[in-house]
Amino acid sequence: MERTTIDEQYRGCGSAAYDPVCLLKMVLYQYLKGNLSPAAWYEEAQRNEAMRWLGRGYAPARRTWYDFRDRVGKCIEDLHKQVVARALELGLDPAVGIQDGTAVAACASRHRMVNRATLEKRREQLDALLQGEFQGELPKWVPPTDSGQRDLAERMNQAAEVLAERIANNATKPSDKRKDPEKIQVSLSDPVAPLGRDKQKVFRPLYTVQYMVAPGSLVILAYCCEPNATDVGTLAPMIDKTQKAVGDRLRTVLADAAYCSIMDLRECVPRNIDLLAPVQSNGLTEAKKKAQPPQQIPRAKFVWEEGRQSYRCPQGHVLDYVDRARKRRHGGQQLWEYRYRCDLAHCSTCPLAGKCLRPGAKCRTIKRLEGQELLDAQRNKMALPENQSRYRLRGQTVELAYADSKGNRRLQRFHGRGLARARTETGLMVVAQNLLRLDRLEKNRRTDAKMQT
Repeated sequence: MERTTIDEQYRGCGSAAYDPVCLLKMVLYQYLKGNLSPAAWYEEAQRNEAMRWLGRGYAPARRTWYDFRDRVGKCIEDLHKQVVARALELGLDPAVGIQDGTAVAACASRHRMVNRATLEKRREQLDALLQGEFQGELPKWVPPTDSGQRDLAERMNQAAEVLAERIANNATKPSDKRKDPEKIQVSLSDPVAPLGRDKQKVFRPLYTVQYMVAPGSLVILAYCCEPNATDVGTLAPMIDKTQKAVGDRLRTVLADAAYCSIMDLRECVPRNIDLLAPVQSNGLTEAKKKAQPPQQIPRAKFVWEEGRQSYRCPQGHVLDYVDRARKRRHGGQQLWEYRYRCDLAHCSTCPLAGKCLRPGAKCRTIKRLEGQELLDAQRNKMALPENQSRYRLRGQTVELAYADSKGNRRLQRFHGRGLARARTETGLMVVAQNLLRLDRLEKNRRTDAKMQT
């Protein structure tokens, strides 16, 4: 591994530092053991002989470990690319990538989330305290030290900006999807972290981690850690990131239904990517669909006539265009939603009206999104037996990578506040995992060479 990048983080910084490569070896070793906190690295360096051997006898102070984590975060992306490049030299085929995401809890209390009124009240109290004008007993949420109070004031100012942005975004949503502004909250421990439910359905601050994994070798080709509560909108950025790491050799991506929207399919076309992902018809899971009786004849039973730009119902009646409306999508993007309606005279006498119309409706209306033909083509493509067989690789690959990082390496919760430190921890985890995969590729190559001789 080229050490120039990591050495640059220590150039011109005071007295002689510990060798950063030795510190990196020690940290990666601790990641493989599941010790992700700098405090644990400090304790292990004091008593673990393997740590002493890797670090040539180093026993750095606790503060040194925290500083090293922040410094290595600036070059962890480059280190990951070096590992992937070595895997490619060993024969890794990056033509197929499998993407999935998972939620990881932020280094923030799930009990310290406040709304706008509470935040403003606390900011006023803290400002009065910092200016020496506060009267009365010190609130329990106020740190006892001056530095702690100043740090909290900075986080509160950041939280106010984040909360104002969330309230503004909420105001742009349709009226039926808006929340009460006073119920929108922000975390005071880590304001940037969005609020959502983790894998255990606990509502808390969290970040979303994405992996693009190569099947067979389980090498993580690319990764990211973003302040999102869902996987929406992450497919195209991950494809671009993977292509940079593998030299534009990625051709096929396997993913679940969360990555198969009209926007995602559009993004794959100019990138020449074959996306294998099921189309999610609506918010109901298959189990719920079976448990609930059908409310009406589904849209899939209506035939789209491209030439006439209209639908035809199961009884042969035409649904003509009525109007259209803008629908918001992730990242400020918008799509047109077109509405098609059957004539009242047909629906009123139709023998299927009881199954086709919702209660109280007089005629049937079908909605069609701009780019719906992409979803229809994707649904037909995924129905082919050969694509279904290829798609089975997804669950056998990316889930193993997350099972290893969360189950074996204990990446259940980040240990540093803020997005930068969360990204650093994710990068260190990926590099540690990839080094194990790289070792396996090296052994396989030596074995193949022996068999040929």
